[in-house]
Amino acid sequence: MPSCFDAEVDALRLRSDAAAERESLVLFCGSSSFTLWTDIERYFPEIAVLNHGFGGSTLEDCLEYFDRLVAAFSPRAIVLYAGDNDLANGATPERVLRHLEDFITRKRQTIGAVPLAYVSIKVSPARFNLMHRIGYTNLIIERRLRGEADLAFVDLYPPDDRSRLACFLRYYSTDPLHMNREGYRLLGRCISEYLDTLAASGTQFSRAKACTVPAWAEEDGDRCAISTSDD
Repeated sequence: MPSCFDAEVDALRLRSDAAAERESLVLFCGSSSFTLWTDIERYFPEIAVLNHGFGGSTLEDCLEYFDRLVAAFSPRAIVLYAGDNDLANGATPERVLRHLEDFITRKRQTIGAVPLAYVSIKVSPARFNLMHRIGYTNLIIERRLRGEADLAFVDLYPPDDRSRLACFLRYYSTDPLHMNREGYRLLGRCISEYLDTLAASGTQFSRAKACTVPAWAEEDGDRCAISTSDD
């Protein structure tokens, strides 16, 4: 039975196949928070990036399409955002973690030790009712990834801000589910800090043609927390 995302994934492949020959890509995979990040290249102007966010996908969906959207492009690093929709659909935090573990296993089986960063599940106004479940899911995932050489947890929210609703509200405008421009600056800044740690450890990325100030640096903002095997 065809998946509801087949047509969207087919379109992504058609758009991205031209990049398949390009080495050392940073590949973004996940749900609509990435799908709607249409100017992602502006946030990483010196690195070749490929955005494979699709629909309202779950971690299980990302696993289903892993071979087509991730492994086929031999990325140098993977950035994953998913789990938000899983919880909204009724999944438990433990089930979200199991699906992430399946994704990690698939990655290691197909492309080995390629670095994978899991971006923490965001707390949006539309899902404030899930705030505690989101917090617990992020906690058990961060603990699971800690100490793994090929895995990292990118935490969007400073610990001191997690109890303040204003911390979350400022990253959203008319759309209570998806981030506004300030939210994407936060996301870009956090991921850039992670990619900087990879580059410092010797990971080499394809260089994009542009060499401009990244969009996330247009205004000062909060720093992010990144958990790696060194923490």
